[in-house]
Amino acid sequence: MTLNTLEFNRIGDLAYQAIRDAIFSGEFAQGARLNQDELARRLGVSRAPIRDALNRLEAEGLAKTLSRAGGVGVAEISEQEMVDIYDLRTILDSTSTRLACERMSDDDLQRLREVVEETERATRAKNLHAIVQAHAEFHYLIYAACGNAELTRVARNLWDRSYRFRVMALSSEENAHRGLAQHRAILDAMEARNSQRAAALAEDHNRASIQHLRACVAGLGKSRPVASDPAA
Repeated sequence: MTLNTLEFNRIGDLAYQAIRDAIFSGEFAQGARLNQDELARRLGVSRAPIRDALNRLEAEGLAKTLSRAGGVGVAEISEQEMVDIYDLRTILDSTSTRLACERMSDDDLQRLREVVEETERATRAKNLHAIVQAHAEFHYLIYAACGNAELTRVARNLWDRSYRFRVMALSSEENAHRGLAQHRAILDAMEARNSQRAAALAEDHNRASIQHLRACVAGLGKSRPVASDPAA
């Protein structure tokens, strides 16, 4: 691998992360066309790393080929796709929590407790961005400790694809407090090394999220795609 290749890969990674963050933040709305020339101009790079970044985002389900206008746009996510993602996440989160409970060291569990405390501070401060980030860190630590690299890869991809839903769910103060309490309960079970209870609580956590999100989407109107939250 040459220095030029390394530099190209680094630029490609930065372009990918910048576009991905803009999708998550709502800067690029669902269905919006992602113009390669405009993105290259804004990021100060050539079209090649932009093209590679869009291919990666399309492979992850965050972007899609636009049949009418051509090119690539931000993927729209329907209520059914939301439910499908959470159904699969329910299975993976339950399994990863059970495995992590059996493998986590005391230091790992201490870090998990610190994240729960960070979540509590963010929830008290009503800092939506910090709440969303802390919730993600809680699950990422569990994925990392489960000992199954393939499960971790798939779970993190689904987690990323459900970002907009999580922002929607955690925008509710009541639901943010409920999610925090559920994380505490999962942590307590893991500290007690009760893997079956921890797995069951992780499953319940996802089921509750699906119910809340269904109610949110019903309030928006079922014919509309789930919207991004620009405040995140």
